[in-house]
Amino acid sequence: MERRVGEQYRITSKEIDQYDDQGYLVLKNVLTEKELKSIDPIFDHFVAGNESEKMGKDFCDMSQPYGTPIEDFQLVNAMLPGKYIPSFSKNIFYRIAKNIADQLYSNGKAAMDYEQFLAKKPTKAEAEFSMHQDLGYWPKTKNTWTATFSLALSDADVINGCLYLIPGSNKETELRSHRPKEYGTATNEAVNRDDSHTLIIESKPNDKIIHLPVKRGDVTIHDERIVHGSGGNLSPDWRKTYIIAFRDERTIAEERAIGFTHSHNDEVDWNSIIK
Repeated sequence: MERRVGEQYRITSKEIDQYDDQGYLVLKNVLTEKELKSIDPIFDHFVAGNESEKMGKDFCDMSQPYGTPIEDFQLVNAMLPGKYIPSFSKNIFYRIAKNIADQLYSNGKAAMDYEQFLAKKPTKAEAEFSMHQDLGYWPKTKNTWTATFSLALSDADVINGCLYLIPGSNKETELRSHRPKEYGTATNEAVNRDDSHTLIIESKPNDKIIHLPVKRGDVTIHDERIVHGSGGNLSPDWRKTYIIAFRDERTIAEERAIGFTHSHNDEVDWNSIIK
């Protein structure tokens, strides 16, 4: 089977079954080098902080509290790039990912819920994304179906902090307990969601983690309940990822109705968020 036909990337019924059962997929050579180069300048523009003045908390370090100086960032996060540069919306990655999401989802209509750029600075061991479930961050909705696409803009492996996850953890009957990340070496001071966006969970004795190394142009996809994270970057090069998440359009409407847009600038009653 030929994978790419124009802007369509075909997946198999076996892959759809794996996604439903194990909660993740790895797809190779999803974007061409020419297509990747059309994204690179926008990514680098945001990661350099060129839109930071108007982004507020949407430009932050996902490994440290809000307010960390830009020069001290380790894990650079730029939320909702298409909101701040509208001409970037509906780019080639969006169009191909939407085609794949439509193949994964048969019970409704998938639409883009949010997007973000993530970049791990070189030689930053603490540029790690703590283990979590995406659903731990989000409001309670009737339908939680999600497909989160992570496009590798650089090669990723264990050394520079590729994605790791626990296959099948998406099938756990209860969402794991999430709490805000604690910072500080002496006081281990706790923070709340207004201080830092980052949540963490506790591991279980039987957790079996696998790493998902990828090459530039590859894509991983994971669902909203799978337990996942990524390590720090011990390499001398940047580790760059572009993320787009798709959800049922009715779920997105529910989120927006309570003022939840995935912007870190949202004023949200966190009591409505799944813990």
